[in-house]
Amino acid sequence: MPISDDDIFPPYRPPDWYPLQRVLATVYGVAAIEASAAFWFVGFVSGPVDVGELRLYEHSATRRKLALDAHGGAYRWQDGLERYVRADEEEALVETLV
Repeated sequence: MPISDDDIFPPYRPPDWYPLQRVLATVYGVAAIEASAAFWFVGFVSGPVDVGELRLYEHSATRRKLALDAHGGAYRWQDGLERYVRADEEEALVETLV
C-alpha cells in the first residue's frame, strides 16, 4: 500500500494564540497582542492525560519554548519523566523571555 501525504504530514490546524495572549496579559495588559508578535506558534503537542493537547510557542529572540494548555496554564518538559508537568505561569514566562 502506498504512503499518502496524510501518513507523513498532519492535517493543517491554524495557530491558537489565545492561551499565549492570556498569559501575556498578566504582564503586558492590553499590549499582550503586540507582545505575542515576539513568539512563533510551533504547534500542538500531547500534554498530561487529564489536560490533553498543549500549544507550543517559541520566543523569537531567546528561542526558548513555552507550553500552554487551552486556558493558559503553563507546563514544563521534564526530561527524567519524559512528559510535561504543570508549572507556574509567571515563572515559565520569565524563563522563556530571559
